[in-house]
Amino acid sequence: MKIRINGNFVRLRLSQSEVDQFASEKQVGDAIQFGSRALTYQLVSSSDLNEVSVDFDGANISILVPNNLGKQWTDTDLVGFENANQTNVRILVEKDFQCLHKRSGEDESDNFPNPAAS
Repeated sequence: MKIRINGNFVRLRLSQSEVDQFASEKQVGDAIQFGSRALTYQLVSSSDLNEVSVDFDGANISILVPNNLGKQWTDTDLVGFENANQTNVRILVEKDFQCLHKRSGEDESDNFPNPAAS
């Protein structure tokens, strides 16, 4: 799973196996180590929500998704979704597509086929 943070904007991009894990386990996550400390980030499905939201506890970023939206995203060709209320932190979650221009050293074998590829 890739995370991109830019100001008050958080974007997650998930590979095929990560989307499959989210579909079956209702959550998927990753972490980056900074010496003895880590920043973790996760996508979590919840039946208690009506819209996409984010929570941060000082060490973990949790993107929370309503169950019905998570299921629609995993079960269809829907590429991504974002939070409707973007006044605080804008959130965008997407399926990660293979790049049209391959870069050496990057393994994109688990990424979704790019619909723009011929």
